[in-house]
This record gives sequence, C-alpha cells and structure tokens, in this order.
Amino acid sequence: MPIASVDLSSPHSNTAERGGLLQAINDQAALCANLIEHAKANTLAPWLQQPERFTDTQAVLLIASGSSFHAAQVARFWIESLANLPTQVELASEFCYQHLLSRPHTLVIILAESGEATDTLAALKYAQQLDYPLTIAIGHHADSTLMQQAQWQLVLDVGEQHSRIATKTFCAQLLGLFLITQTLAQSQNQAIPSDIDAELANLPYAIAQVLNLAPQLKQWAQCLQQPSAIYITARQNYTPIASEGALKFKAMAHRLAEACSCGELKHGIASLATQKIALIACLPWDSVAEKNLADLRQFHHHHCAIFVLSDTPLTKINGLNSIQMPDKLKHLNPLLYAIALQLLAYYTSTTSDSFEHSIKKATSKDVA
Repeated sequence: MPIASVDLSSPHSNTAERGGLLQAINDQAALCANLIEHAKANTLAPWLQQPERFTDTQAVLLIASGSSFHAAQVARFWIESLANLPTQVELASEFCYQHLLSRPHTLVIILAESGEATDTLAALKYAQQLDYPLTIAIGHHADSTLMQQAQWQLVLDVGEQHSRIATKTFCAQLLGLFLITQTLAQSQNQAIPSDIDAELANLPYAIAQVLNLAPQLKQWAQCLQQPSAIYITARQNYTPIASEGALKFKAMAHRLAEACSCGELKHGIASLATQKIALIACLPWDSVAEKNLADLRQFHHHHCAIFVLSDTPLTKINGLNSIQMPDKLKHLNPLLYAIALQLLAYYTSTTSDSFEHSIKKATSKDVA
C-alpha cells in the first residue's frame, strides 16, 4: 500500500509558513517512499548502481553546513560501519581556512540545501584545487551552481518547499547518504546486511507511526513552556540528531536549546540542575541504553524535567516522561528521532505563541 501525503496544516497556525512547515514534516513518509522507489528503479542517480566506480576509494570527506552538517555526521557512522572507510566531516564555512593535505583516493561528498551558498561553493572549489579525484554534490535543485560544478550529482526531489527551515530536506539528505553508503559498501566488497531492503521498505511506515505521536508530543510541548533552557541528549550516531533537534528548537520556537552527549551531562549541565531546565533524551534501546539511562537518572532529584524518546516502555520509571517510539530500525532509526524532534519543536513554537499571548494579555489587564 503506498504512503499518501496528508495535509495536516495546523488550523491555529499564525502564518502561511508555519502551516507549510507542518505540511513539510508530515510529507516525509511519502517523500521517503518516493525516493526509495526511484532508487530501486535506478532513476535517482545511475552511479548508485555502479559500485565499481568507487573501488579505488580509500577515504570519504563530507562537507556541509547547518542541518546538512548534522546529516553528514550521521552518515559518518554509516560509512565507517558498513563500508569500512575512514570518514571525515568538515564545516563548509571553515573548510577553506584549514591547511589540509590532499589525500589521494578520497571521495568528497558536499551537501547543501540551496546549492548557492557562498561558503559551500568555495569549499567545493577548494576541494577541487586540492586535486581530490571525485566530488559528489547532494542537493534539491538540479540547476543550482553547486550541482553544475561537482563531477557527479544526487538530486533529491523533495517537491515544493513552503518553509526556509530544513525538515523534509534533512530527511531526504539522510536517506540519500544511506543509499550512497550501500554503494560504497559494495565497492569495498563489504557484506551488505540481508535485512537492509526490508528496512528501507519499512521506513515510510515507521515514519508514519512517528507522525501519529503528535498528540503526545503536543502535551510535552505544553510542559516545555516553563524551563529556561532545553538540552537534548543522545549518544553515538544519535548525537548529531540531538544537535539537529536543538537547531530546530532555535529556528522554530526561538528557544535556547543545546545538544549534549549523554556521557557529558555531568560536565557543565549538572551544575545547572538547580535551575528550571528541560532535558530531552533520544534513548533507543541498544548496547549503551542502560548507561544512558543511568546518566539521566542523576537529574531525578533536581528541578530538571526529563523527557525520553525510546523504543522500549519506560513509563514505570519515576522522574521520566516517556513516549514510546516505533520498533527500532537497525540502521535508519536516527531518521525517526529526527522527525519526532521536528514535531516537538514545531508544537513548542505554537504553544509558545499562545503562552506569550496570555502573558501579554494578563500584563495589559494589570496595567489597566
């Protein structure tokens, strides 16, 4: 059964862009289904089905900015674990100012939203000056300057965009990077897990399950009005997802939000526990889940409100507010947590409006 794109634009949105933002978030199940179908039909990029082109690759360099940088950081884990290739991630805005040695047999992948940002174009030019043998551009506009200047292109058609804030474009980049990882793994004669095709097929349905968590995430959003700061924590390849979630809270809800690895909570953030802060955790149940949970529980006796996204039931643990995520996908699971944080940031932005309006209204009455 195909995944349909459903119009769920908020009836109480204050601007057309906000309605478009929620629409973009809810488009992601259909978007991923479409991209996966194109990849299977070999109509996304022909070279994805030609792993022999990458047999000489010995390392990968990913260059990006903003949300694209977080997608690249997630991809580093995939490329190193599945393709067994050492991978480096650099900020486009900093890349040109570093003294880098040109390493032969390095594949350069550069990601961008518009493909017109000055620092991204400069980074591509600098990489080419360093004589890297192959450059791939990932973006959403086939006619962008970045696409025209890179040797190969992966164009991810995300349809019409009604918001400047990256949501479905971020999800598309992650999926595109995963597809490239598969090709690189084949080029290096690495065994491809037998369940990857089934996982890709299941991804759109898992995303739809995350979108169905909207009512619970709305309730969390109401609770996030009081804390002075929001911290999002995770571990391993979910740490970039936490960073992306923090970026979405800043861009959508205009809230102070930062990301932190679970293991680093005791450094700095613990000293803020006497203040009213919120701690949001991405806690998939894996080999480090117990350790992450122990790191979170040190905040139980403080004024910190703790919110946990996990694929295992945690409702009986005192001091935790939890929402159960869909069954874990072995490799693509970070996409699900990214979408949950997008929704949470969005609903926090809508409740922030009503919260601020009520404060202004009460203030005006007091003055009168």
